[in-house]
Amino acid sequence: MFKKTTDLEDDERTRLADELAKLKSEVNALRAERTETRGLNELQRQVEELKIGKARLVEENDRKIRETEHRVGLLLTKQQHDVENARRETKLEVREENLKADKDRFKAEMDFQRKHLQGEVERIDGILTKVLERLPNIDAALSGEIGRPSVEGPKK
Repeated sequence: MFKKTTDLEDDERTRLADELAKLKSEVNALRAERTETRGLNELQRQVEELKIGKARLVEENDRKIRETEHRVGLLLTKQQHDVENARRETKLEVREENLKADKDRFKAEMDFQRKHLQGEVERIDGILTKVLERLPNIDAALSGEIGRPSVEGPKK
């Protein structure tokens, strides 16, 4: 009997040892899985942080691009205004030069006309002087009243 209990105990011990070995292997597997899960969780956290970092960098880059495009737009607008102002100033300068040329031409024409008219006045004055020199010199004394002629006719 002693042997039978020992065999039973040995069988029970073997079975328990086998179960214990299975449990130990399961525990080791669970520990390995837990370690892998922690590593996976850490990797997922890093992936999320990298995604957030990437999104921040993309947003910052997009902001820089928008600012650059805005500056380019402002510079383009400024350049267009500068070109338009230069065009206006050039037109104004041309108009001023044309006006000055017109004034000079007008002055020259007026000087010519004045000189021509003065020559004509001197020529006519000379002619009248010669005509008056050739007319006989008459001294006449007038007497009587100068009045209106009447409707009846001259007085008798």
